[in-house]
Amino acid sequence: MIAIDLSKDVVLVMGGGGSIGSAIARAASSAGAKVAVADSNIEKARIVAAEITRNGGECEAFLVDLADSESIRTCLNLVTDRWGLLTGLVNAAGLWRSAPSEQMTDEMWVAMMDVNFTGVFRASREAVPHLKAAGRGSIVSISSVAAFAASAESAPYSASRAGVIGYSTGLSGELAPFGVRVNTICPGWVDGGFTHNALAKSADPDALRAMANEKHLLGRMASPADIGNAAAWLLSDLASFVTGTTLFVDGGYMAKH
Repeated sequence: MIAIDLSKDVVLVMGGGGSIGSAIARAASSAGAKVAVADSNIEKARIVAAEITRNGGECEAFLVDLADSESIRTCLNLVTDRWGLLTGLVNAAGLWRSAPSEQMTDEMWVAMMDVNFTGVFRASREAVPHLKAAGRGSIVSISSVAAFAASAESAPYSASRAGVIGYSTGLSGELAPFGVRVNTICPGWVDGGFTHNALAKSADPDALRAMANEKHLLGRMASPADIGNAAAWLLSDLASFVTGTTLFVDGGYMAKH
């Protein structure tokens, strides 16, 4: 049996306190990586890091503000001071703002872009020298099926996620000569995070959950672990010939739409 092996890797998960980010951190740790869980909510990051540590992993929490390049540089320097190198960056932070375009304020737009799109650029830019220094590595960024199939009132969110794909594809060519691969993951609906927030606000959460499940050929939403496992694979040498690609981990969402 071929297993994912990240035992020689140091992986930094941006947005590691969230539903998808924490699942990726757990999957990377299970594969043997040393994991840095970075989040703007340090308490959430510490909870995830403590859980991974209790389960035998090597993991620490770090504070980061993806709207602030200096904060990102500080985070990266702390990670490399701790473990000596960086071989994996995961951009898993996400922010949802939904409104018709005429009601989408500049502040709403900027806040979402700062995390979902520009934050990916800033984190990747600041990580590149560290990955080059390691002589190998992988960047995995979380996008969404919304980049291809926007719903009403989600055009700005879709734009932010489409930008991640375009930037990552270009970056893959830039970093290939240095042995660094760059890929994106597009989940469908995930049973956590944004979906749980929507369920909590819904007048009929059972109907909303049924609708979300039905959107996928496999008849269910993804678990966060489904995304985590895919990210761990992309980070690993098992995906050594995979770069510049978008992996749909969507249970057949795009095939159905």
